Amino acid sequence: MKMCAKHGNHLGIFLALVYIISFIWYWIHPAQQQLNMQLLQMIFFGFQDMGIGSFIAGLIQSYIWGYILSFLYCLAACCCGCCKKD
Repeated sequence: MKMCAKHGNHLGIFLALVYIISFIWYWIHPAQQQLNMQLLQMIFFGFQDMGIGSFIAGLIQSYIWGYILSFLYCLAACCCGCCKKD
């Protein structure tokens, strides 16, 4: 279980960095702003605009998604017997 938490932390930080890059990309590459906004609204709950409130909410959610995905992966690996050490 410790390994799942460790991987969750790493994955959460990675997803938070990807979120920051996508947030910055909105301002750097203005040709696809509508697509970027729609994708962020679909992925993150409560994302409304490119304001500071939505940025912080999305950053927290992306970090939490890292833990969720990590624990789901660990759960699936333990159920199929992949993590048993013989």
